[in-house]
Amino acid sequence: MTNDYRSLVLAAGEKYRLVPIDVSFTEALIEAIHESRDELIRSVSWYYPEYSMEDARRWLQARERERFEGRAYDFAITEALSGELVGGCGINRIQAKNRQGNLYYWVRTSQTNQGAATAAAAALASFGLTLLHLIRLEIVVAETNFVAQSVAERIGASREIRLPNRLVLEGQILHAYLFSLLDQKAKEKR
Repeated sequence: MTNDYRSLVLAAGEKYRLVPIDVSFTEALIEAIHESRDELIRSVSWYYPEYSMEDARRWLQARERERFEGRAYDFAITEALSGELVGGCGINRIQAKNRQGNLYYWVRTSQTNQGAATAAAAALASFGLTLLHLIRLEIVVAETNFVAQSVAERIGASREIRLPNRLVLEGQILHAYLFSLLDQKAKEKR
């Protein structure tokens, strides 16, 4: 899969495409991050107010290394017609032996409430369970992030457990929920 990945573009409904993210997205990514700073600081642990172009470039380079090693597959969510960066998503923390990974998604502020996160998460889940042959995808969402919880539920993820003290956002310790998507065919083979 790693050799074919650069040319892999996934349809996420009719309106969006998932494009393998690399350093060519640095400027668009930093623009989307700065636009979304008020939401990001409350919903993800990696963002901080001084997040810079160099931070974005280093993160994108790390994504390419992890993709080459088969430990992560990260995508830009783009508009199908214009190619504009809408957000990002991916499967990371892949454990090859246990055939599981962590699914994440985020959408820039100006593009929220238009279905991008749900379309992207659904396409990504299909990619992970079908093409990567994972049997379990996990989504960890802050207890206070009702939008991300709703996306997880809309794509069919099951809410498994509440995780006390799982995330630190804005210096605040938060509880989270663990959602999962399972390969039903693997489940039937047991």
